[in-house]
Amino acid sequence: MKILITYHSDTGNTAKVGMSMKEALEEEGQEVSAIHAKDVDPSSLKSYDLVVIGSPIYGPRNIGKHAKALLTKGDLPPKIAFFYTHQQYKLYPKAFGGIAKKLEEEGNIKVLGEFECIGAALALEGAMGEKYLSSMRPDQREAAIKHFEEIKGRPNADDLAKAKEFAKSLLK
Repeated sequence: MKILITYHSDTGNTAKVGMSMKEALEEEGQEVSAIHAKDVDPSSLKSYDLVVIGSPIYGPRNIGKHAKALLTKGDLPPKIAFFYTHQQYKLYPKAFGGIAKKLEEEGNIKVLGEFECIGAALALEGAMGEKYLSSMRPDQREAAIKHFEEIKGRPNADDLAKAKEFAKSLLK
């Protein structure tokens, strides 16, 4: 099967998950390309048997602009799947749910699944993080610092193993 894994990744977390999925699918003998969404020609999507689109989530159902552009401008293949990363423990279940439902209703597209993964808040390190934390009340600041410490290093080896399992499940 010819597969494209494409992702929007600002901090590298989403790219890391996508590359893990690529590795798993190649181990299964699949022909896989992994490309940042900004570098994908939307007209090329139809040439794949399966396209897996990944994006960071910036809030409930708020996917990255490059992933959104592919979904609205691309000529999509018959099979598609999604994955996303986020920094909150509060899950964004089915972040691509509305888009997935619309795609299936409008055409001959089968959405095979959706995978979510927590990722470290890398964009909030350094001066930007200091500014963010200083804008909070002391109790909020304490909780945020604790949360950011808990998610350091994510996605981790366990997260990436789950990403690989998800990728392999797309072949069934």
